[in-house]
Amino acid sequence: METILAIETSVPEASIALWSDGELLFDAEFVSDRNHNSMVFSPLAEALAELNGRSLSCVIVGSGPGSYSGTRIGIAAAQGVAIANACPAAALGSIAATPTARSQATIEDGAGAVAIGDARRGLYYISPITASGEAAEPELMDAEALEQRLSAAPDQALFTLDDPAKLSLNEEHRQRILTTKPHARLLIELWLQLDNARHDQLFATPLSPTYLRAPFTSKAKQGHPLLRKG
Repeated sequence: METILAIETSVPEASIALWSDGELLFDAEFVSDRNHNSMVFSPLAEALAELNGRSLSCVIVGSGPGSYSGTRIGIAAAQGVAIANACPAAALGSIAATPTARSQATIEDGAGAVAIGDARRGLYYISPITASGEAAEPELMDAEALEQRLSAAPDQALFTLDDPAKLSLNEEHRQRILTTKPHARLLIELWLQLDNARHDQLFATPLSPTYLRAPFTSKAKQGHPLLRKG
């Protein structure tokens, strides 16, 4: 019997799902913009209560990109549950666990769905859904390069986790973009689509958020108390 718990907290519309041998035992959403830390535990406890003696086969967690704190809280929860239940855990890109990505799950010629998002500081990312159903590594570019990329592929399905109105694109391109959100049950759907070799690769990979750029750490100013000697 295979039993899978999935946690998706990379966006404010977070979710948790529990699946066992073809049946969705638990499927809950909760909205929490700043309080993932406190909000995740109640639905997580409810999901685990539905195990009813079943053993967890694995825990799957969405790795973003998205809310930095939300994603890390989901990963921490997944690690804790996996340790407590002596089962492996794996991370999947949240982009691929959206309704648009799953419905357009991709074709070999590269005409599948493409995620677009705001990477901040004047940059945007694109991430195509690959033939396996997973999201490709996000590629960063400025608005001009993004416009050129979209013009070169007028038939591709485009989607975003952001508000399309906030993307600095021309109206024609904005109208092509669907707004969608990832969901825990779609993480499970994607996981079940992947083969055992890919499962093993993901189990062997440490859980980590999908960063659009390297984490930024500011340097302490000269004269800061922490830099003073003795």
